[in-house]
Amino acid sequence: MKRLLLTALLVVLLSSCSEKEVDDKITTESISKVSPEIGTTINPMSDAMDRGQHDLSRNVVVDASYYKTHSVARGDIVYYEDNSVSRIVGLPNEKINISNGQIYIDGAKLDTFYGSAHIRGYDYEHFKGSDLEEKAKENLIAEIFKKNMKEITISSNEVFVVGDDWSRSNHSTFRNLAMKDLRGKVLGVSE
Repeated sequence: MKRLLLTALLVVLLSSCSEKEVDDKITTESISKVSPEIGTTINPMSDAMDRGQHDLSRNVVVDASYYKTHSVARGDIVYYEDNSVSRIVGLPNEKINISNGQIYIDGAKLDTFYGSAHIRGYDYEHFKGSDLEEKAKENLIAEIFKKNMKEITISSNEVFVVGDDWSRSNHSTFRNLAMKDLRGKVLGVSE
């Protein structure tokens, strides 16, 4: 009986110690090819969304009226000022922070392919094994894969966006973005 109680207590303790997670089971890593007739075609001015396949470095098709009838969703790729595109990771009224290259939403780990640092499609483990010159690799690991950001609260009329390639993300692709500045949802790349 004591063994059973001890086992039950251990299970409860271990489950309470496990990290809370936020996931996204809808968004896929691949970008669809779509007909340019279904939206407006734009040419992104940044390669901050490059996951190694250069999908979004060519013409993308945007539904400019999408957010007039739909809510924003985590994982959406959005089009905004100066032909910029980024991914929504934080939603209105959420708290977001980054610790050692991992995004946390309201204290829970964002457990999806875009929830942690990437460089040109490489996650941390793959990047460590890349053939990049060692000093450059060390600098990028320190700057990108060990990135930290203090917790901020996203206002009720904003989202937080990040480019999928953190080494190419800058102030325009790694920030709070007002809902009024969303110019559309990226539907895919032009066929």
